Amino acid sequence: MKPFFSRLWRSFCLMLGNQSSLTLYFLPLLQRLWPGFLPGQYRARLVGKQWQTADMLQLSFQVSGRWPGFLPGQHLLITLQHQGRYISRPFSICSPFSLWQSHRQIQLCCKINSAGEFTPLLQQLQNGTVVNISAAQGDFCRQQPTLPTLFVAAGSGITPIASMLLSQRHWLAPVTLYYRCRGSENAALLSELTQLAARQPLFSLMLSDSRTEPAETLQQQLLTDSNDKQFYLCGPAAFMQQIRTALLSSAVKPAQIQQEQFGLAMPLATGHSNDATPLTASFIRAGISTQVTLNPQQSLLQNAEQHGLAPRFGCRMGVCFQCVCDKVSGQVRDLRSGALSGHGAEQIQLCVSQPVTELVIKL
Repeated sequence: MKPFFSRLWRSFCLMLGNQSSLTLYFLPLLQRLWPGFLPGQYRARLVGKQWQTADMLQLSFQVSGRWPGFLPGQHLLITLQHQGRYISRPFSICSPFSLWQSHRQIQLCCKINSAGEFTPLLQQLQNGTVVNISAAQGDFCRQQPTLPTLFVAAGSGITPIASMLLSQRHWLAPVTLYYRCRGSENAALLSELTQLAARQPLFSLMLSDSRTEPAETLQQQLLTDSNDKQFYLCGPAAFMQQIRTALLSSAVKPAQIQQEQFGLAMPLATGHSNDATPLTASFIRAGISTQVTLNPQQSLLQNAEQHGLAPRFGCRMGVCFQCVCDKVSGQVRDLRSGALSGHGAEQIQLCVSQPVTELVIKL
């Protein structure tokens, strides 16, 4: 009977305030009493920041005692208020687990995009500023530390991998990190990783300079050292997919590869490229339907934005769920897994959904 009463209570809350809980219904009052309060979020106070590279800013936070902690390799959402609305973005924790255990602190390395909406706000934060963070999320964590392991990182992909490596206490098998970067001056967390390699004989750090070394050279190094290894890949979507494809073609089993990527690799849409009739979607908002012609090589979020519909969004990579909406009919492809949806009504995330057929969407 408990699930029944849970559903009944949720329906009652929705009826009262069109919100999923009474906390959200009374949110304006609660925020008057506790400025910045957000339900389901935790407080984190900025205690330090430094530049790791010219565009990578490291932020140190003292986190609330209520925060449940993390597993090395996980990420979290930072939520800030900007121009009267809350916006969130995901960032991987880059600090060792011991820092949280001993001082209740975590560190994030954030790539600052001066033309973006969110990351310039992080650059403006002053020590002592309190922000909202989510619980740690994700399953990109080292599962079998007893097996020889190869890590491949590029760009911001170094952040979760650095946390895993710097958190390792008992080294039971050889570990090699291939770190792809545009010169050592653009390699975030390089000092910490170099020190780890100097004191830990089972850990090897290999820098791959993208300015002088072709990607094929790195792939060949991986393929000659792939027998009975676990692989952890993290970085730009297209590059990580290229590495994964090369490993699979050399008889590495999918179960040996754990992958986290920043950005989405857009698979080629099928079934409509040669159709005479263009692919369309009807976006419904407040009872008003707007029909648009879709670009099947873009996400539904990008398509909607290009037609001036301005749907709600957050991380743009399927983490924060701020762009969830109702698909009334039609089929989409999940850009993360390639899985196809059903043709009927269901909830989807606009930022990670690629159109496959004609669609009706409620924003």
